[in-house]
Order: sequence, then structure tokens, then C-alpha cells
Amino acid sequence: MKNYYALILLLFFVSANYAQSKNVIVDKAWVSESEEWTDFQYAGKIVFSINPNEEPGSLRIGNYDFLYDFTDGKGKFSSKATYSSAEFSHPRKVSASTDKQGVLNTTYEGTLVFQSDKDYYSVIAVITILEKNENVLGVKMKLKDNNRKEYAFSTKPAS
Repeated sequence: MKNYYALILLLFFVSANYAQSKNVIVDKAWVSESEEWTDFQYAGKIVFSINPNEEPGSLRIGNYDFLYDFTDGKGKFSSKATYSSAEFSHPRKVSASTDKQGVLNTTYEGTLVFQSDKDYYSVIAVITILEKNENVLGVKMKLKDNNRKEYAFSTKPAS
């Protein structure tokens, strides 16, 4: 009976750890304006958090400078700290393909939501997640209505 309780506790802790968000940190960033890619630096770390319990493609993004730049500062917030994080929600899979190296490129269209107390702003974004063996290798992002500017990131697991 004692082993039975130990087994149940073990399963509980394993499932609790498995259900936690997977965080990846941007290793390198690029921005493309008019199809010319250039390196781009942001203050602080850009973090993508992916929760396996949410819809595929859902993620949270954290970094004030990047998110402010991504939306061109169009959200009129009473607190500028609202730009610190955004949630990509209600993703709809647009396409998925695997390249020669086995990297799965999945593109989603959804709503990027900024919300804090009374502040709320949303935009339609297109995000491509590059994965291999369940590891996120990179992310590409752009606003749906802005084909001029696109961002690409290589990522590494958060330690």
C-alpha cells in the first residue's frame, strides 16, 4: 500500500512538471524591412513561453522593447508596462511543412493581445514556429496587415 501512494505521488509530480510552460530565450534577432534582413538588438531578453496545455501555437511573449517596436507603439496604454508581455491566442494553423533537416515549420494566424487592468490592445499576427524533436529552434513574426516588416529569432532553452 505504501508503494501505491509513492507511485501516485511520483505520477503527480511528473505530470505537474510536464504541464509547465516551456520557455525559450532569443539567442539572435533579425528584422526584415523590404526583404533585407539585418541583425537587431533589443534591451533585455526576449522570452517565448509555450504552455503544452493550451491550443497548439499559443504562446506568451515577453520583452517591452520588441513588443513596442512590433506594434509601432500603437497601443495607447495608461501604463506603458502593458507592452512588457503579450499573449498570442486563438491561433489558427495556416500551414505546416518539414524541411530536409527535419525542422517542422508551422505557421499560425491569431490575435496578439496586450492586457493589463483597464488597458487592452490587440492585433492580428502571423507567427511561424520552427521545431525539431519538440525543441523550439526559432520563431518568425509579422503583423498580418504589414507585409513590409518581419522579425526572425533563433532561440535556446531557458536554463
